[in-house]
Amino acid sequence: MAGTVRRAGLTLALPALVGLSTLLQWLGGRRIAGLWIMPDETIYGDRGLRFWQHGALPILHGEGAGYSVLYPIVAGLPLSFGSLERGYASLKLLQALVASLAAVPVFAYGRRVMPNGYALLAAALTVSSPLLLYSGLVMTEVLYYPLAALAVFAISRAVATASLLHQLLALAFIALAVLTRVQAVVLVAVFAAAILVEAAMARDRSRLRAFWPVWAILALIAASVALAPGVFGAYAGTFSGGYPLGGSLRLAYEHLAYIVLMVAVAPVAAAAILGVEALRGREPDRGARALIAVCTCTTILVALQVGLFAARYAPHLLGRDLAAVPPPLFAVFALWLARGAPRPFIVASAAVLGVAAVAVAAPWNDLIEVTALPDTLGIAPFLGRDGWDPATEIAVAVAIALLLVRFAPRRLTLLLPVLTVAVLTASSVSASNLVTRKVRYDQAALVGMPRDWIDRATRGPVAYVYRCDVGAANVVWQQRFWNRRIAYALGLTPWAVPGPLPNGQAIPAPDGGIAIAERYAVSGDDVAFAGTEIARQDRGADYQPLVLWKLEGPPRLSTVVSDVKPNGDILTTARVTAYGCRGGQLELTLIPKATNDVSVDLDGGTVLRAHLAGLDYWNGTVRVPRSRASDECAFTIHGGLLLGSTRIAFVRD
Repeated sequence: MAGTVRRAGLTLALPALVGLSTLLQWLGGRRIAGLWIMPDETIYGDRGLRFWQHGALPILHGEGAGYSVLYPIVAGLPLSFGSLERGYASLKLLQALVASLAAVPVFAYGRRVMPNGYALLAAALTVSSPLLLYSGLVMTEVLYYPLAALAVFAISRAVATASLLHQLLALAFIALAVLTRVQAVVLVAVFAAAILVEAAMARDRSRLRAFWPVWAILALIAASVALAPGVFGAYAGTFSGGYPLGGSLRLAYEHLAYIVLMVAVAPVAAAAILGVEALRGREPDRGARALIAVCTCTTILVALQVGLFAARYAPHLLGRDLAAVPPPLFAVFALWLARGAPRPFIVASAAVLGVAAVAVAAPWNDLIEVTALPDTLGIAPFLGRDGWDPATEIAVAVAIALLLVRFAPRRLTLLLPVLTVAVLTASSVSASNLVTRKVRYDQAALVGMPRDWIDRATRGPVAYVYRCDVGAANVVWQQRFWNRRIAYALGLTPWAVPGPLPNGQAIPAPDGGIAIAERYAVSGDDVAFAGTEIARQDRGADYQPLVLWKLEGPPRLSTVVSDVKPNGDILTTARVTAYGCRGGQLELTLIPKATNDVSVDLDGGTVLRAHLAGLDYWNGTVRVPRSRASDECAFTIHGGLLLGSTRIAFVRD
């Protein structure tokens, strides 16, 4: 009776764990004031809204194809009901629950191979990972983390039983993971490799034929890669072309080293010990043997896959792409603890030294950089700190953890999971604080308040006219997410908006004509249109305000001003292009600051000179004759080291 009560208590502890994790992740997610990872978050949000509002979800072709199928459906549900602000707040709660459900498959499989208490420990470690911080962002990791865990443990069950039903279930769960992130196709390779590794551990090849569905799916994927890589959507390019061998192997190793940090060291050492013992044929339990084999193959193959991808597309740490790895490592760690933390002298010593070599030898001082933070939240504790450099801090932490793994008395080994949870929690808190600060700054700089200022000001479709480098395109994406009236983005050549937003490029006609159908346009205040300004959004002193215009007549630009700071300062030279300029005049109000003399050129020829030294300000005008041949005027303002301005405008009669 007492045993039944204890088992029931532990079973009830799982929903309590999921509930607690949901609450904590929701509270953390609420602190994140808006979107951060661009343009991914806006693409997923946009796809979700379009699915629930219009029934559109491109998969292989069209705008946004390849950016996940399942996740936008999940994210779009709360976003599409009520106001976007309210839906966004509701999404944080839903995502906190979804990500926390990763604990369920860990516990469900763990209780088959270890006591319930240790299975619950593995589940608790799983929801302590900084990866759950993505539940505060609109990112696929929210759904991929629990689905990858479900697929990995379904693979473990199938490898253990060789049952056709379990194989089909595992393949079905892999398919769900692939529909969330195409990257999950690697789990088919993990499945196949784990079958072979488990057979080697068991010294038994008799069951290999029973896995014919896996071999068939593996062959089908190989054929798809060779004949129709387009089925892999946005990831199709990863299957074509060459990869730099040296860079790929280096990045694969660096991601393997990061896995050690990602799970707080001890779980990797425990997995290494049990893995070596299993390969020596000393693991009699088939379920445990399958888990160890799957854990080993997941760790190695995912690190290799991410290294290949990073070498070609993003040569820095991509920690979020390793989301399939922590759950099986935490489960094997709990299994090792449940067995009394066995440490055969030679095997344990070799495992600890091997893990130390992998973790410490990585070039952490180069890998830990702020540009990698959105992809690798676990590096947050090492950013922007005084004292030791990251490599030294990591070397000391790894040494302490591995010394405890190797030499701690058995009665003290239960301190290892406590320390592991503490390290993971501290890492999560550090990352949450840093991301919160960065998002708050980005929202003020890229969006302003209120965020839906365009939708409040007009009920018609709006074109965003864009003339900045690729890095500034995040402004367009942020504005598009919060203002659904933005229907189109027009880049003024050579600029263009990247990503699957309906967009185009154009060179304005001499009279400023541009090819847009919308009757409203928004841009920075360095671009003026033929029309009436109806709304303005301030974004702080360091960024140009955004201005919404109601167009009059055919869509036309009026002026474009370049090289003028948001506060009006000019560093040596500024340019003004006026369209339809015949008979108009350029009006200037300038402040000398560090400038003695100013000149203004029109189409390369000087048309005005003035001496500004000693003046508080200076007003000047350049008239354009009606008889001018071209209707497009290119003015250049030449000043000194620093010239202020309060008015640069082209006025037409």
